[in-house]
Amino acid sequence: MTGISPHEKRWGMRILLFVLILISGFAAHSARPISGTVERDASGVYLRADSSCVRYMIITKSNDAEVSVRKLTTGDTLTASGVLESNTCAAIIESVDYVGLRKMLGYWHSSDGLITVRDFNNLSFYPITMKDFQNGQSYSEVDPIVYRYSMTPSDGKDWVLFLSDSTSTTFATIRFNKSRATMKIYDSDTGNVTRTLYLNKWGNLK
Repeated sequence: MTGISPHEKRWGMRILLFVLILISGFAAHSARPISGTVERDASGVYLRADSSCVRYMIITKSNDAEVSVRKLTTGDTLTASGVLESNTCAAIIESVDYVGLRKMLGYWHSSDGLITVRDFNNLSFYPITMKDFQNGQSYSEVDPIVYRYSMTPSDGKDWVLFLSDSTSTTFATIRFNKSRATMKIYDSDTGNVTRTLYLNKWGNLK
C-alpha cells in the first residue's frame, strides 16, 4: 500500500483550509435576523441597531425589500433578514419580516369602540361608542379586549396585522390616510372579511 507523500499532504491541507475559508465567509455573510429603528434623512435611509456602528445605511437586495423600506419613516422599527456590515456600516436587507409603525401609536375611535395602541406589540379594544364617551362614560370603566399584534408589509398601501387575544388569533389589513385608517378583519379559515372598522385618530400618546 502506497503512503501519502508530504507533497500530497500539503495540498490536502491547502484544500481543507480553502474549504474552511469558504464556509466561514458564507456564514459571515448569510442572512440572519436583524432589527432596529429607521432613520430617514436627505442622504438616505438608515437603521439604528444595537451594534458597533451608530447607524447603518440600508441597502436592499430585493424588490420586495426595497418597496417595504420605502414605506417606512423615521421612528418606525423593522425586523428583517439580512446582514450588518460593521466595516462599512451597511445593513444589507434581503427581506422585511415585521415592522412597527409610529403612526399606529395613539388613540383611535370607530363606531364599534375605542382602540389604544401604546407600543409596537400590544393594543386594547374598548367596546364603547364615541357618543357614550362624549356623554361622560370613561373608557377606563370598560373591560378591554387586549391583543398582542405584529405587523408585516403587504402589497400597495396596506399593512397586514396578526392579532392574538387569550382565545384566538386572526389577521387583518390596515390602510392609513393621514389621521384616518381602515382596518379589515378576516376569517382565518375562509379569508372573507368579517368586519371593517373605519378609524379616526383622536390623540397621540402622552
